[in-house]
Amino acid sequence: MKKDSVWFTYKARIQAHKRLEWLDFHSQLLLVWYAILSTALGVLTIRHSTILGPDTDVMATILSVALLGISLAVANRDFRGRAMLMRTNYLELQKLHRGLPEGSPTSPPPAPTSEQISRYDELLAESENHREADDRVSRVFASGLTSRIPTRFEYFAAISWLMMRFLITASLYAIPVLAGIYSFWKQP
Repeated sequence: MKKDSVWFTYKARIQAHKRLEWLDFHSQLLLVWYAILSTALGVLTIRHSTILGPDTDVMATILSVALLGISLAVANRDFRGRAMLMRTNYLELQKLHRGLPEGSPTSPPPAPTSEQISRYDELLAESENHREADDRVSRVFASGLTSRIPTRFEYFAAISWLMMRFLITASLYAIPVLAGIYSFWKQP
């Protein structure tokens, strides 16, 4: 174990914490968004039973059942709890990193003590591992501060991953509205 290893792990865990917080926030907000849309559709179908066409009742039922299933799946993923554990872990890794000795320009740093190595191993075991994408994103945004310079592929993969995450999230907000507008205008 080198001081660099602890730094990279700590930075990747920060990124994993951010990813889990993103998932927690947007999964909760999407559940509320879909619940509002489902409720609005239920109220509208009282007065206009075919507002989205002759299969409005079937679509409303499918939406309600899907919303129930998705809310159970999201609750089981426990993004908030996992994000908090990841935060605790990266703060402990940061503390360990600060305690490791620095090298000088003329000599390498002294080897870490057996206690420091054991503590690093304990911290790795205490938390789920970060994903490869977390490591890539943390290194791409630490440009100039890292000894592991991301390759062009890693840079492209990190930026692509962030863009896809944004596009998928935005699509999940927009799809029900677009589907409703399409169904409404498609009616004879």
